[in-house]
Parts: sequence; structure tokens; C-alpha cells
Amino acid sequence: MAERYTDPMTGTVEGTVIATHGPLVRVQVQGRTLVVAARRRLRWEGGMPEVPRLVVGDRVIIEMRRGEGVIEGVRQRRTALYRQATHGRRAQVLAANVDQALIVFACQRPEPKRGLIDRFLVACHHAGIDPTLVFNKADLGSDAVQPWIALYRDLGITVMLASARTGRGLGEITRTLSGQTTLFCGPSGVGKSSLLNAVYPGFRLRVGTISEATGKGRHTTSRAELLPLPGGGFVVDTPGLKEFGLWNLTLPDLQAAFPEIASRAGLCRFQDCTHLHEPDCAVQAAAEAGEIDPERFRSYRVLATGILEADRINSDLT
Repeated sequence: MAERYTDPMTGTVEGTVIATHGPLVRVQVQGRTLVVAARRRLRWEGGMPEVPRLVVGDRVIIEMRRGEGVIEGVRQRRTALYRQATHGRRAQVLAANVDQALIVFACQRPEPKRGLIDRFLVACHHAGIDPTLVFNKADLGSDAVQPWIALYRDLGITVMLASARTGRGLGEITRTLSGQTTLFCGPSGVGKSSLLNAVYPGFRLRVGTISEATGKGRHTTSRAELLPLPGGGFVVDTPGLKEFGLWNLTLPDLQAAFPEIASRAGLCRFQDCTHLHEPDCAVQAAAEAGEIDPERFRSYRVLATGILEADRINSDLT
């Protein structure tokens, strides 16, 4: 008489959210990929988070019965990268529990934007996620971004030049990804999917093109997805982001994310100096003397002005 088969995954198991599909969630559990449902009222370890929705990277507790699973709880998020949703004043979580972010821009086509680069870097600093800046399409020429590379490296940020077409930098990227959970993010058309396909051909991700009319990229990734790496670790492949609104950031948070500003803030006359208009401001003096990169200081001023304006509006409403 044949033995009755018993599924080894019974009772309570833990898994990692790979992707969400409406009411269904794709999770990796003990090397297997399952599609499970989630209870409407989940138990959130450590209390309800600001965005109580399951996202890629969440560690979940699943009750398995007769080969089917239901998510009952969520482990406390170690890290979470937020941005302000494009429509409406609410938060969006790109991914949870990531160790690092590879922020990918093209050397050209589409033209890289310094302001957007700085927004990504500020968001990573606020989330406690280590950023690496990757300039892809180096085969098209990198002269325009060479001064930026030196600048960001001087600020302590890891910067790489890469080309999915020629293979430049792929070994360095592969070593960086190994054993880590890495968020792959950046604008559309910069070659994120091409880079991942070149590093791990088994992914077979769709590759987009650049619009000849606008010079901007077209989306190929429609939703965030967690991709297991053959040598251990995961990559979170995200849709291209044309803008990145910062969420729940205070002025001290912003200043801490600019090391060239944080290092000089203590020399200002006023302890709560915004570095926008106050007299005897050491940061403004350094910017005027050329000691702070003009584009970096412009990024700071734009973001600081936005934070102060939001604070003023909130104050008027209360």
C-alpha cells in the first residue's frame, strides 16, 4: 500500500513577498514560489506601519492548509523606501527590507537630471539604505557625467560606469548584488532591465526603447518584482520613475542627507538656520565661494523650500 503524500509545508511558515497581484500575493517560501491570498486584517509586528499594504520584500507569516496558504501577519519592516504618490498626498512604498539601492541613470539618452539623482540619494539616506549610483550606456560616451562622478565620489557615494552593450562594469555590479537584497531603480529608458539581463541572462526581462520625439524612456516594467539571484540575494526590479516626491521629510532630515551642508551647519549664526536667506550663514557663504557644487545647492534649496511650504500649509490647516 502506497504511503499517503504529506506536503512538508503545513502549519505556519514564513515567506518573502515577490509580487502583488490585487488580492493575490506571490511569495517565495523555502525555495518554492506560491500564490496565496492575504487576510483583510493582517497582524503587523511592531504596530501598524504608515503604509499598511503588502509590498515587495515584506516578510510574511503564512498559514498553510491542504496545499493552500493565507497570509496572516507581517514581520516588522527593517527598511522601507517611501516616495510621495504621483496623484494625491499619500505615501507609496517602493520596497521593504532592502539592504542597498542601485540608482541607475544613463550617461545620455535619456539625459540624466541632477535634481532627480539628488532626490533618490536623499530618500535612500532617510530610509537607511546604502545607495550606489550607476551611470549606464557608457558606450555612448561619458564625458558629460565625468565631473558628476568625481563630485559624488568625494561625497562618499559609490559610483559606477557601466554598459550593458559592451559589458563594462558588469563584474562590479555582480559582486555588489551578491548576497544582498538590492533595489534597482531609476527613470525609464536608462537600461535597468538591460543591465539585469546582462548580469543574469536567466531573468529575460523586457527591454524598452527611447522615444525619438521626446528623448525619454518607455516603461517596460509595470510593477515592482523581487527576483531571486542564482548566487544568493534578491533584486527588486521597479518601474521607471519620471519623478520622485519625497515623503515625510523634515528640514533637519534633508540637511543631514547633504554632507557638504551638514558639515558646515554648526558654523551658522542661527542654530535653526535654513541656509536659504539668513545672515551669517556658513552654508550660503561656502556656496558663494564655490566650495559647494552649485547644482547640489540648487537641489537642496528646491527641496528645502518645498518642505517649508508644506509645513506652512499644514500649519494653516490646523
